[in-house]
Amino acid sequence: MCIECGLPTVCELLTGAFYLLKDPVVYATSSKSFADRLEEEVGKLETEAQRVNDLARAATKNLRRHNDCFTKWKESADKALEEARNRLEAFKKDRKSCCYGRLPNPYCRYKFSSEAKDKIEDIKNLAQDSVRFRTVDDICFVGPAPTPARIEGEAVVQSITTSTASVFSALTSVKRRDEGVFKSRALMIQKVMDALANNSNSVVGVYGMGGVGKSTLLEDVKRILIEERSFDWVAKADVSKNPNIHTIQGNIADALGLTDITNKPTIDARAELLHRRLKEEESNKQKVLIILDNLWESLDLKSVGIPCGHGNKAIGCKLLLTSRDLNVLQREMGCDKAFVLDELQAEEARALFERMVGDKVRKDEFRPLVNEALHRSAGLPFLIVQMANLLKHADSSGWRDALYQIERCTNEGISAKINTLLQLSYDHLESEDAKSLLQLCAAYAVSEPSLENLLRYGFGLGIFRKFSSMKKARDRLSVLISTLQASSLLLKIGYGDGFKIHDLVRDFVAHFILRDHPLLVLKDKENWETELSEDKLESCRAICFTYADMKELPRELHCPELQTFLLLTNRKSLEVPDSLFHSMGNLMVLNLTGTHLTCSPSPFQFLKSLNTLCLQRCSLDDVAILGELKGLQILSIVDSDIQRLPEQIGQLVELRLLELSRCSNLEIIEPGVLESLTNLEELYMEHSFDQWSAGEQTPPTNASLIELNHMKKLCTLHVSIPDPSVLPKDLDVEKLTKYRIRIGHAWRWKQFKGSRTLELKLNSTSDILQAKCIQSVLCKTDDLFLEELKGIEQSICQLSQEGFPQLKHLEVTDSPSVHYIQCSSFPTFKALERLLLENVINLEKICHNRISIESFSTLKVVKVESCDKMEVLFPRSVVRRLPHLEKIKVKGCELMRGIVEADDDRGKLELPKLRVLKLRELPNIQNFITAGSAPSSSTSDDQVGTQIAFFNGRQVTFYEKKINY
Repeated sequence: MCIECGLPTVCELLTGAFYLLKDPVVYATSSKSFADRLEEEVGKLETEAQRVNDLARAATKNLRRHNDCFTKWKESADKALEEARNRLEAFKKDRKSCCYGRLPNPYCRYKFSSEAKDKIEDIKNLAQDSVRFRTVDDICFVGPAPTPARIEGEAVVQSITTSTASVFSALTSVKRRDEGVFKSRALMIQKVMDALANNSNSVVGVYGMGGVGKSTLLEDVKRILIEERSFDWVAKADVSKNPNIHTIQGNIADALGLTDITNKPTIDARAELLHRRLKEEESNKQKVLIILDNLWESLDLKSVGIPCGHGNKAIGCKLLLTSRDLNVLQREMGCDKAFVLDELQAEEARALFERMVGDKVRKDEFRPLVNEALHRSAGLPFLIVQMANLLKHADSSGWRDALYQIERCTNEGISAKINTLLQLSYDHLESEDAKSLLQLCAAYAVSEPSLENLLRYGFGLGIFRKFSSMKKARDRLSVLISTLQASSLLLKIGYGDGFKIHDLVRDFVAHFILRDHPLLVLKDKENWETELSEDKLESCRAICFTYADMKELPRELHCPELQTFLLLTNRKSLEVPDSLFHSMGNLMVLNLTGTHLTCSPSPFQFLKSLNTLCLQRCSLDDVAILGELKGLQILSIVDSDIQRLPEQIGQLVELRLLELSRCSNLEIIEPGVLESLTNLEELYMEHSFDQWSAGEQTPPTNASLIELNHMKKLCTLHVSIPDPSVLPKDLDVEKLTKYRIRIGHAWRWKQFKGSRTLELKLNSTSDILQAKCIQSVLCKTDDLFLEELKGIEQSICQLSQEGFPQLKHLEVTDSPSVHYIQCSSFPTFKALERLLLENVINLEKICHNRISIESFSTLKVVKVESCDKMEVLFPRSVVRRLPHLEKIKVKGCELMRGIVEADDDRGKLELPKLRVLKLRELPNIQNFITAGSAPSSSTSDDQVGTQIAFFNGRQVTFYEKKINY
């Protein structure tokens, strides 16, 4: 009886004990599962933290102060990640600490699991909460920035150099990079470098006559300083005879990564921001060099934003200046050390001339003429190049004739020689269009004219009237620039399409070629009375008001022959008088920058011949007034305050080009306006209108994309489409030869140089990739950016039915469905030069299975970051077929054990062009070339830098002297 009574009590005790021990037992036996889940969530939060940290660095560069919401999130995320890593590390150490290390410790496992459960939830919530921080604006508000010890993340954590010395002298550097640099120039570079290295010098200058090569010298110095990392920041701006403060500020800001300066419309606001950034660099003990080329007179550093003290003396950064006048450097700019750059030595001048002219200089009939040509060139590189280009294709009689014409010059001195030589080069131009283009470059009043503006102005002036399309006009412009460069009337700069007009050439054109039609360049109201005389206005054909802080404009300018009027101001509120254009009936090109246009009456009512109208940073009371310009062929409205594009714009049926870029307030384009522009060839709407109506919407309240089908001549399109559902199924994009198309809610436009760019951010499963219009542009895209792809095929190469035969740049980010880039034998990426992969969390390999021998054959740059499932970058058999590979950067890949996987035994691997190798945060990497199995133990980043075996000479050969990782 007693036993029967006791049974329920025992059962209850056992049941209670079961429930009491259930959770501890489950937690203890499931600790590995909890560890895996915690590690997975840590990885996700680390990825988000890295993304947000990139925003934070951009904010610091732009002097933004982090808001409290972001600061609290970052502190919580950093703390949570540190605690989670510590717990994971402790778990790995303690999981076998029972019975002399033979068995797992159940208590440790239970404790870890119970703590991990809460930590997993905390980390998951923090990762989800990071969605709030998508742009710099989300984490900051404009104001004074904090003062960090320094801007992080700009330099590689550690570096190793295979050369015997890490620092070369300037002379050695010049010779190593360009054997054509003459000894006198190399010695001058050495002097300048030494002066800049001297802490007692804050301003260093180079002076010499025009054409002696000061700008070229500075380019060499800048290149060496950047390559040798002598300064943390190096910025360069061209000042020239008519300084453009706005452009000078932009050049310096670009070099500093100060992107916020584009949001500052006035010179004073830009100067204040730039000043704060440079003072920030000074407080962080960062070395900054600002190069100001071609000063004609004193430049007020304060107006630019460069910190300065008494007497315009730079403070907190170093300046490197050039000028023709020593007094400008010493008296006006406080130069501590100035060097004169003389003409080339006789043997150097001869070497340059002979190098350009070729073998004919050694023929008996030319030898006496060479001496005469060199004498006339006076040792000036500019004149030597001019003379060589003039004579290299001529016979001996042509040489004698040219030299005789130079000798006939009655004026004395070098100026006469320069102008006579330039006149000869100008007269030898066979194309009148080339002469007209050179005159336009001179009228532009800047040393480095914008190629796009030259096209638009030249089109308006009729330079390209013989060409039936904008594309043919662009081709013609390229040919004309090459012609002028071949005659040295325009100078090539940099490695791309950059060019400039030398002050000597501009002065020659203004004073000799246009002497009967004066070119008026005005900077302020003080010289109006002298420059705007009645006789000059009567005959002038071009007026350029350079960037100036003007408060008012003339009521009227009587210019019956005026064809080009460029008004570039710094005041958005500057009123344009209704009568200003009253006497400009022949005006063909008009650029208004920083003005306010009223609508009653219209200031454009007299401009019946206007072909090109460019409005930048303008405010328009009513855009409808532009509908009066019936003959307009080019209309550009950029960075301007407009909300609506009214139906009157549809009357501009002659338009070939319409630009509405960076008009952030433009929300309405009247339905039917775009389809009326049937002659339109180019349409640009970056950072502008994107409120497209769906095609089936009746009646439409806004423009729809189907209207583009009516533009049969459209070949260039820059457009943003946030909502993929508004894409018409029958949208005609086959005709496009150039495009920048962004689909989805990407928070910024990607910047690359390709003429055909497609950016896709599809954050949900979508069939948009299979649409005919998308497939037709995928197969001819140059630059492809893919973000948040979900529900697609596992391989990128499967996205396009025709492959990617023209793709040069591929960037894939935050796309969990991607497992491979190339996985077939079809030659998919034959033209690819750059491959960037970031946070592709399920990416296993770049190449899967056997791939075509043509795939990746042109690859130059590979960058992989936060791809935690990748173990190797490429198999060795593929790397052998990458002869152009120049840069490899791998960061934050948890399982990466080697860069190259040894899948063949063909001996040493040679990388003939590899010059940059950066490896960071790769805890499991052991060797550059690794076997097929995973390593038995991990190797820290610090160990990698010292292991000679990592670069085993028997396995891999580097041809460049510097490899950084």
